[in-house]
Amino acid sequence: MTQKYDRFNLEAEIMSVWNTKDDLESITSRMMDDPDGPLTEDELTNVLIGLSELHDIRCKKLFKVFETMVKERRFTGMEELTPGVGL
Repeated sequence: MTQKYDRFNLEAEIMSVWNTKDDLESITSRMMDDPDGPLTEDELTNVLIGLSELHDIRCKKLFKVFETMVKERRFTGMEELTPGVGL
């Protein structure tokens, strides 16, 4: 059974994808300002690989919500947000 999504689910997933920017800022802060010094090359590589995978997971979930909403035509009530454009 496919889960039902609404525009609030979609908004939450869009905001989740934006967390990647915050994650990158945290990594940068760790590299530049940590009293223990910067990450080693191996540590930084592992952190960036992990962040890349996490970002991919976030994007796939966002697309799943969007795709499900399009298939179920669950964009009713949003037409007034974009005049002249119907989904």
